[in-house]
Formats: sequence, C-alpha cells, structure tokens
Amino acid sequence: MLLVYAVIAGLLCWIISSGAPMWSRWSLYFGAPIIAGAFWGLVLGDLGYGLEVGATIMMAYLGLVAIGGSIPSDLALAGYLGVLMTMLSGADASVGLAIAVPLGVLGSLCSTAKMSLNPIWVHIADKYAAKGDTRGVILMNRVGSQVFPFLTYFVPVFLCVYFGAPVLETLMNNIPAKLLTILSLMGHMIPALGLGMLFNSIYKKSILPYLLIGFVFASYFGANTMSLAILGVAGGLLHLYFKKKEEAA
Repeated sequence: MLLVYAVIAGLLCWIISSGAPMWSRWSLYFGAPIIAGAFWGLVLGDLGYGLEVGATIMMAYLGLVAIGGSIPSDLALAGYLGVLMTMLSGADASVGLAIAVPLGVLGSLCSTAKMSLNPIWVHIADKYAAKGDTRGVILMNRVGSQVFPFLTYFVPVFLCVYFGAPVLETLMNNIPAKLLTILSLMGHMIPALGLGMLFNSIYKKSILPYLLIGFVFASYFGANTMSLAILGVAGGLLHLYFKKKEEAA
C-alpha cells in the first residue's frame, strides 16, 4: 500500500501545484493542509486524526500571502505530503508541524526549479509559432509545460513517501520523550505565528475590542469553537451596522 500512497501523493502535489486548471488549483492550493487532512483521513480510515493534523498544519499558514506569484512556502507539499507523512508515522498533530514546515520549504525549491526550467518550452513554442504550426504551440503549452513540474513535484514526493515513511516511523519511535515534548511545544508556537501574520494583515484599531472579547470568552469562560464562531458573526454584523450608521450620519 505504501507504493500506492506514494503515487497518489506525488500525483496530487503535481496536479494541485501545476496540472489542474488555475481556478481549481488556487482554491485547492490555499486550502491544502485542511483539505489534505480530510482526504488522507478518509483514505487511511481515520478522518478525525487526519482533520486534526490538517487543521494544525493549516494554522501555521493562515497569514500566507502570494505576492507577485511568489509564495514563501509550498502548501501542496506542506499539506498533502506533510499530513500523509505525519499520519503514516503516527506522530502527534503538533509534531506534524515540525514535519510539514520543512517540506513546505522543499516545495518552494521545487516551485523555483519549475519556473526556472519551464521557459525552455516557451522558446520552442515561439519557433512553432514562427512556422505557423498551431498544433506545436498547443502541444508545448499543454504537454511540454507539465514535464518539469511533474519531475520536480512527483519524483521528490514519491521518494519521500516510499523511502521516507518507514524511516520516519522508525525515527519517531526512537526519538527521546524530551525531544518529542520540545517538538510538540514548537508545534504549538507555530500556529500562534500564523495567527499573528493573519492578524497583522487585517488589523484595525476598531476591531481590537472584538479580539479581546473573543480572547476572554475562550480563555476564561472555556467557550467552544461553535459558540465563538457565532459570537464572531454577531460581532461582525454589529460592527457593520454601526459603521453604516456612522457613514449615514
């Protein structure tokens, strides 16, 4: 089964990063960890564990923004490969962050290699265009442009899963308990960084009281996720109502 998982993971990372149409690729790409958690949870028969790992990894990337097409970390590898590797090793969801983040950096290198090599097909397509060969231009755009993305995504992901999963599982079983505790603490700190990045991008003085109210309810009253979500929606509606009233005045 490990071979099947390796092939599926490789194909998914390639399709989501390059192979799928742009409209579906970006929506799946930016939801990669949480969607990957649901997918691998269903495939491996443990949906709760998959969602827990995916949601934990997703927390680190909530504030991730693509600027000019440049993404500091690859969500396809951090999500689909990171979740799978964590689940196959049986590690705690928070430890999975320590696995996923370096994989995301590896993915950004794959993306750089893809974008650096792909212009080769553009020059070949130009030659076909000069000859009036539309079939050659279409072939370079649809097939040629996927050669390097397939090699730079499928191959590393396949090798990581097929050869790395057993090694990772053995490694996790032999890591000292203190080191696992440290990795777990680091895993709890990274989501805070992700939330901080998100807050930094949407911060306004006028919404600070809502953040403090939510913090008090979560920390001191033990409010669950659903009640906080309802409270957040109510607060957002109140904010819009008072803002419109001020504008009308």
